[in-house]
Amino acid sequence: MNASDITTAVRRPTTAWPLENALVSAAMAAQRISWIDAPARALGLKPFTRQHLTRQVLAQLRRTARGRPILLRTAFGTFLAPLNAEDARSLIGRAEEAGARGAVTGLTSHGRRLRLSAHTPLPVTLASLNTRVRAIAAEEALELLASRGADSVLDRAEWCAVTRRIARRLVLGDGACDDTLIGDILEATLQAADATEYTARVAALRRRLDPYLHDPGPNPGPTPDALIAVLPDDGSRNGVIEHVLETVTRALTETVPQALALASVGPVAPGTDRVEQAVGSALRRYPPLSTTVHEVRAPFQWRGMGVDSGTEILYATAWLRDVDQGRGHGDEAPSASLCAAPAPCAAAELAVLVASELTRALLRHAEPVLLAPHIERDALPADLPADSLDLALTDVDPYMTDGTLAPGAGVLTPGAGALAAGSGCARHAALAAESARSLEEHARQLAACAQRPGWNHDAFGEQCRMTLLAHAERCARAAVDVSRAARWLAR
Repeated sequence: MNASDITTAVRRPTTAWPLENALVSAAMAAQRISWIDAPARALGLKPFTRQHLTRQVLAQLRRTARGRPILLRTAFGTFLAPLNAEDARSLIGRAEEAGARGAVTGLTSHGRRLRLSAHTPLPVTLASLNTRVRAIAAEEALELLASRGADSVLDRAEWCAVTRRIARRLVLGDGACDDTLIGDILEATLQAADATEYTARVAALRRRLDPYLHDPGPNPGPTPDALIAVLPDDGSRNGVIEHVLETVTRALTETVPQALALASVGPVAPGTDRVEQAVGSALRRYPPLSTTVHEVRAPFQWRGMGVDSGTEILYATAWLRDVDQGRGHGDEAPSASLCAAPAPCAAAELAVLVASELTRALLRHAEPVLLAPHIERDALPADLPADSLDLALTDVDPYMTDGTLAPGAGVLTPGAGALAAGSGCARHAALAAESARSLEEHARQLAACAQRPGWNHDAFGEQCRMTLLAHAERCARAAVDVSRAARWLAR
């Protein structure tokens, strides 16, 4: 026999049994039915909750594959699934080293794919941004508190508007404060249905960002301590801006409300910072990227196992952390929940910093109260979607122990001063209400103008349309603010 014929055969991944595939599909589908756990808990049948059923399915897969990644054919696609967090990071890292890792998408509980920006190293230190982060968080926290509705309840739409603004100010500078179209295009990019649509939306996002990156033009220009002002102007700049915008926005819109909810029910561990505990617990228990799918665009080998081109690696972050409580919850930094890269991500670390500072600034002035859903300290739910939370922030005692006004107190809501006592309040309320109606109509007309087909012919027309829509959004927001002032004056 020729010695060249004696080769080590590359092992193929173990394939799950048909019944196992069906059970995994059922477990994935069950994640979208939040009420499914209630009957099991009410009857004391904890093993029939989604969390425990998922643990049982994963335990069975581990027995079948002897702990190694297993090939699953589910209703949501065919995946190569690592069965512990360490293998997942190692497998994805090996694909990265081999140049075989392609597009990365997030998989929602409803089976939808979210297009994620590529991980890009952040070529600046977080220390250089600390002052800017704290200043913006403190300022915007007051805006959020001032926008509360009846019973100090936070409005979800207002929350998202303010947190997106925080991300724009931090990354692009104060000149982007009112450019809400950036957030709209970024959200549309994440929701792209296919590669062609994704490419087109990324191009639109970059056109929108160009004035801030390369030619400030009529904008005030980059704020000196904004991220964009300290980034080197090289080929990676677009990728860095997009990745940081996406990651910071995700942390602020999803993780901070969850952290406030946990802070409202959970005690602080001795020697632990309350904010760090709340934000860290939210990211570990409810990772924003709970499941990611990593495309393999070239064949490679991992620990003697061959992985073919076209394979999709399924990293079920939330599931694996739940099963590997001893390792998964303690090994990873909270920032690992915000970026799908196998290596540490500075953009995700920045997002954790921003989320922590905003949470800290809010708790400095108010105490969170979770009105719905009801959660118990010793039985936290398996999932806690940010858009399902009915949160209120009640003011803390505005006076210090020596009787003086606490820092920041009295800034959030108007007192019973001269304006409230003035005899012309009714008149001013009527004028404000009329102004709000005018602004609403102006916003409507601008949006209608932007919908006309005449803007479709070239890039300049598209630019004009985006400008009209951005101005319409500003008018609509101003109308809401003026209407709120009118209602206060009319009290």
